[in-house]
Amino acid sequence: MKRANIIRDEKGMALVLALIVLLLMSILGTMMFANSSSESQASRNYRVKQDAFYAAERAIEYARSDVNIYSVIGSGSVNIPLTSISLQSGTSDASGTVAYLSSGNPPRGSGMDATEFQANYFAIAATGTGPVNSRTEVETNVARIIPKN
Repeated sequence: MKRANIIRDEKGMALVLALIVLLLMSILGTMMFANSSSESQASRNYRVKQDAFYAAERAIEYARSDVNIYSVIGSGSVNIPLTSISLQSGTSDASGTVAYLSSGNPPRGSGMDATEFQANYFAIAATGTGPVNSRTEVETNVARIIPKN
């Protein structure tokens, strides 16, 4: 008789356990959704920042390779680009300046004889803009080796 009473007293226990498990699973699902949402936003922010960085890198590479910039700069600075080439690609764009720093001996390891060659040193600063108004600034220095007069 004791056994029958125990079974009769636990009739609603399965329902209570099912509700507790359902509550725990709902909390777990909500936490996983919030985590995946923040991960997705972080990934989107990284991609947007990378687009701006690549735009700035395009401007730097363009400034390094365009000989017209270095022929007209003198001892001042010029904006990138000097020609009608657009640095825009997709939703990203770039702008920047090239500034003359100084003249001197060629950099060490360049293999150039300092008695026959000299180097003009320039600073290139570029700003890349990407989607959602993201911006990245990149700066570098360049040495252009020329024969001594």
